[in-house]
Amino acid sequence: MNQLNFIMVAKGFRTFIFGAVSVMTPIYLSVLGYSPFYVGLALFTVVAGNVMSNLLLTWYGNMFGRKKFLLVFSALMVFSGLVLFSTTAIWMIFLALFLGNISTTGTEAGPFQSIETGVMPSMVPESRRSRIFGVYNLIGYGASSVGALASSLPAYFRESIFAFRGIYLAYALVGLLLFMVYTTLNNIEASKRGTGLGHMTRNGLKDMKKLSLLFSMDAFGGGFVTQSIMSYWFYLAYHVSLKDLGAIFMVVNIITALSILGASFIAERIGNLRTMVFTHLTSSVFLIMIPFAGSLAGSLAFLFLRQSTSQMDVPTRQAFMAQIFGESERVSANAVTNTFRSISSLPGSPVVGLALSSGLLYIPYVIGGGTKMLYDASIFASYRKRTH
Repeated sequence: MNQLNFIMVAKGFRTFIFGAVSVMTPIYLSVLGYSPFYVGLALFTVVAGNVMSNLLLTWYGNMFGRKKFLLVFSALMVFSGLVLFSTTAIWMIFLALFLGNISTTGTEAGPFQSIETGVMPSMVPESRRSRIFGVYNLIGYGASSVGALASSLPAYFRESIFAFRGIYLAYALVGLLLFMVYTTLNNIEASKRGTGLGHMTRNGLKDMKKLSLLFSMDAFGGGFVTQSIMSYWFYLAYHVSLKDLGAIFMVVNIITALSILGASFIAERIGNLRTMVFTHLTSSVFLIMIPFAGSLAGSLAFLFLRQSTSQMDVPTRQAFMAQIFGESERVSANAVTNTFRSISSLPGSPVVGLALSSGLLYIPYVIGGGTKMLYDASIFASYRKRTH
């Protein structure tokens, strides 16, 4: 099995357990008796942990080594899963959520993806990059859909605390599996050692700053509508059970996976940038309509429509980044832009927690969708003459 296949295996197992935990964690905290504010604060803690990991990767990735970072992050998943399995104390839960690089979206913007998408372009010819990123994300969303369904398992045990904690034990076991997979990777280190961003070219730094700002705008809006938040929103707004939430978000991720499969083919015809922008704009319109549908069936219809185009920008954005940045710059560029994405998504969870506590159920979707539309217009205006 070549290195690219090992990366695909790691992606699949990681997003499977992320899919389960992202849907389940807000419900688990509610079952423990914590208010929407604490749920929002917990999701804030998760994103803050991803920020810290990407910052460490940005500053020390080339010196410490990409493979070593992958092994450390895998070990932290093991530690976090064991902590969440063994205690219900809120501050220990917060510590585990901070250290574990847990995703709130079912996919990821954390350090694992920063490294993987940075090294993958050098493993394939340029003409195949869009398709390889399409396969990479197809595996991610496909595995996440199964994970979302697995998140409903505690519902079959009357939402027993031990059933929830069993999922976190599985999280630790996946971390152990990742550790073993990453020991097989070789020749993924940067050609230049050292700390910071000294290896970046002047144009690379300029693009990294601009894209960090643009991606931050998108992530700020996305922070209001993560998979964790939307599962909790349906739980509050329509009293959807955990059992049904698992099935709903399995369908959500299957739709997303199928749409991603088509994204690379569209990009080959109209270009990465146009595919990113046009599909994303469409999804934002559907997103804003979710709270105004007036019924569970209507809200689900708009959710499914939104997912049919919402993530088609993911593989095309990764291919777009590979076009913009050189081989030695990609991991750092991914880590920096993902760091800013994570930082910008931080306000979403606590603001949504307060909004939902006040009964303002439309707030996440209006702010999230509106901000994303502004991002689409901005990135298209910035790069339409430079790429396609």
